[in-house]
Amino acid sequence: MNSDIIANLGPLVPLAGIWEGEKGIDVARIHSKETETKYREKVVFEPLGPVNNGPQVLYGLRYSTTVWRLNESDPYHEELGYWLWDKDRKQVMRCFMVPRGVLINAGGYTEVDISSTC
Repeated sequence: MNSDIIANLGPLVPLAGIWEGEKGIDVARIHSKETETKYREKVVFEPLGPVNNGPQVLYGLRYSTTVWRLNESDPYHEELGYWLWDKDRKQVMRCFMVPRGVLINAGGYTEVDISSTC
């Protein structure tokens, strides 16, 4: 990973890398019946930047998430997206898409810039 990019990820620094686990439990209510699905998951966060948007400079993580029910080979959930950090505006943004055509954009502000303490 490029150390300059990592140094500019702000509060996103701890996410960078590949994360895997097999202890997930999804609890859902379908037709008034609660169901539990145990799953395994893999999330890949790839650092990127700088992304110049006029005067705005962003650094971030390109990510992909894949989720499988335990003992199944075909995923039942996937998403692709970005987590972005705008240091000057102290803003974290997330945008992602799932294969059902659903798109999400969200953002918020933080005073915490973890990169200054790493």
